[in-house]
Amino acid sequence: MYNGIKGVTKTRVLKVEPQQPINGLNTEVSDGIQEPPSMIDIMKPITRSMTVFGIYFWKKKRKIHDHADGYSRAGTCALFSSTIIYNIIVVLVLCWGLLRLLVSMIIGGLSTGILIYHILSFSWDFLCAVNGVVCLKSSTNRFGHLHVFYQHWQEKVTKDFRELKIQYNTTKLRRGFFITFTISWMVIAFNVVGTGILLFAPLGEVSDTFGLLFTSPFPTTIPLKILSLIIHCYITCAWILPAPLVIISSLAIKYGFLALCDAMEREISLSNDKLTDRLQEFRKAHLNLCRCIDILDKDINILNANWYAVNVPLTCFILYALINFGDGILAKAMLTFWLVTTLGYVAMTSFFAANLHEMAHSLLEPILETATNDITLEKHAQLNLILVKLNGPSIGFTVLTLITITKELLLTVTCLSVLFCLYLLLLNYFLIIFSACVYVCMIVWFILYAFCI
Repeated sequence: MYNGIKGVTKTRVLKVEPQQPINGLNTEVSDGIQEPPSMIDIMKPITRSMTVFGIYFWKKKRKIHDHADGYSRAGTCALFSSTIIYNIIVVLVLCWGLLRLLVSMIIGGLSTGILIYHILSFSWDFLCAVNGVVCLKSSTNRFGHLHVFYQHWQEKVTKDFRELKIQYNTTKLRRGFFITFTISWMVIAFNVVGTGILLFAPLGEVSDTFGLLFTSPFPTTIPLKILSLIIHCYITCAWILPAPLVIISSLAIKYGFLALCDAMEREISLSNDKLTDRLQEFRKAHLNLCRCIDILDKDINILNANWYAVNVPLTCFILYALINFGDGILAKAMLTFWLVTTLGYVAMTSFFAANLHEMAHSLLEPILETATNDITLEKHAQLNLILVKLNGPSIGFTVLTLITITKELLLTVTCLSVLFCLYLLLLNYFLIIFSACVYVCMIVWFILYAFCI
C-alpha cells in the first residue's frame, strides 16, 4: 500500500482465521469432541443411486446472476425438463409391470405353474412400485419429510451434542453404512445377472417359462427380453435401495441415543449417583432425537406397511413355487435367492427399527438408579417430564402409525409367516387362495381403520 512517500510502500498483513465447518462436513470441533455427521453427506451415495434410477427427486443448486446490479443470489432450480419428466417415466415403468401381469392373468390360458409365477411377480412388482412412489414422495419438499429431517438433525441434534460435549461414534455409523450399501448393490447385481441368465441362456423349458413371465401377453422375442431386463433393473433398485435408507437412518438415531445414554451415566457417576444439573439439556437432546423419529416415520410408516403386507404372502408364494414348480438348478437357485432376500429384507429393517425402539427408552435405566433425596423443585419437574416421555407411548418407527415396531411385533410376524407357509405345504390350492383372500381383507381393514382414526 502506498503511504505518500515516493519509493516507500507499506504492506498490510491479514490474519487468516481457521476455516469453519461447512454444512457439517467437518465433524471435529475445537475441543476434540466428535459431533454427529451431516446426514446429507452420509446419505449421499444412497440418494444419488436412487436419483439415477428415478426414485429420488433431486434439485440442483445454482447461482442466478443479476446483470442489472452486478450481484448474484443463490437459489434452487428444479430441472423440470429432465428430472421431473424422468421421475414420471420411471413411475410409469414401475406400474407397467403390474398392468402387463394383470392383463396376462385376466386373459387366462396359463398353466398352474405359470400362474403361480405370475402371482409371485405381480406381488413383487406391486411392492416395488409402492416403494418407488413413496421414496419419490419423501424426497420432495412439498410432500416429503427427508429434507426436514436433514435440517432438524443439522440445526438441533448437532447443536445439542456440541453444547453437552457428547462424543458421537461417527466411525461405527460410516462402517455400518459401507457394509449396508455394499450388500445392497451386491444383491441388485446378483438379481439382475441371475435373471438375465434365466432369460437368455439356452436352458430349454426354464428359459421359456421365464421368457413368458417377463414378456406376456406379448410375444417372446429377443428385443422384448432385453427391454424387460432393463425394466427389471429399475424394479430391482426400487425393491432394494429403500432398505439401506431406512437402516442407516435407524443407525444414526440409535447411535445418538446411545451416546446420550453414556453421557448421562457419566454425569450421574460424577455427581455421586445424584441427578445431574444439566438434566434439562439432556431432556432437550432426547426430545430432538425423538423428533427425528417422528419426522422420518411420516414416510417410513407407509414403507413398513407395504413390506409387511406384501412380503409375508410373497414369501409363501416363493416357497410354494420352489417346492412344486422349481425346475432346474438355476431356477431353484434364483427362487432360493428371492426367498432369502425377501425374508432378510423384512428381518433386517425390522431388527434395526426394533433396536432403535429399545435405545430410545434406554435413558430410563440410568435415571432410575439415581438418588432423589434433597432435589430441588426445578429438578423434580424436569425429572417428571423426562419420565413421562420415557414411560409414555412407544418411541420408534411404526406401521401406518398403528403399531410401533418392537421385538414382540417381530415374533408375531414370524409366527404369521410360519402359519401361512404351513397352509402352503399342507393344504390344497383352493384353501391357499382362500387364506390369501382372508389376509388381504385383514390388510384392507387395517388400512381403513388407520384412515378413520
